[in-house]
Amino acid sequence: MIDLQTFESISLADIEAVKLLNRVDSKYIFHKNVLAGILAEIKPYYYILEINQKRSHSYESLYFDTDDYELYYQHHNGKPNRLKVRYRRYSDTGLVFFEVKKKISNSRTVKYREERINLNKELLSADYQLFKSFLQEPERLHDQLWIYFDRITLVRKDFTERLTLDLNLVFQKGELRKANQGLIVAEIKQDKGSVFSPIVQSFKKRHIAQASFSKYSIGIATLENVKRNSFKPVLRKLDKILSEL
Repeated sequence: MIDLQTFESISLADIEAVKLLNRVDSKYIFHKNVLAGILAEIKPYYYILEINQKRSHSYESLYFDTDDYELYYQHHNGKPNRLKVRYRRYSDTGLVFFEVKKKISNSRTVKYREERINLNKELLSADYQLFKSFLQEPERLHDQLWIYFDRITLVRKDFTERLTLDLNLVFQKGELRKANQGLIVAEIKQDKGSVFSPIVQSFKKRHIAQASFSKYSIGIATLENVKRNSFKPVLRKLDKILSEL
């Protein structure tokens, strides 16, 4: 992998200028063996987030759903307005947020988040306020899936775009655990989509196509006995990537 120290850095305070909580997301998955070339190519156009002298940061997320996986099936069945509910801990800073992601169209996502003192395995009454208008019987939600990964965050130098690169992705549900070694999950966050983005051009050059990839949904589809017909194309693509040397 390219030496991340060769990027110009940006602080966590500076990155607040490109929060993009109301945004257009596009995702790409590929094998890590092409990452060094991509980073070398886009380096002139992006800053890298540095926290406590680290440029790759560890995350852990706990996702909530009902016993019958109502939120999972919202995604699987293509419901246009759907939710994800989670706690996320940023291991390097110790910050914890409760987050609700609401998909309001095929491409636009609105994220609601509030800081919490601890990562809780049960939802608090304050948490319900963020999504109770979107879901009937929110009290049916409980912890379902842990997801762990490391993240590299890049910000375009004109502050119109943020790029995250997730690696070392692990799904865990109880005793079940699936590591996805070799996989890179890239997500581009923009106010509006742009094919002229340096990273989009770099992906196109390597024939890396945009993919629908939800960590939570793929984690549940991988570890649980649930209907997964809608996710079979991305699951096949995932298997192909993980089989690469």
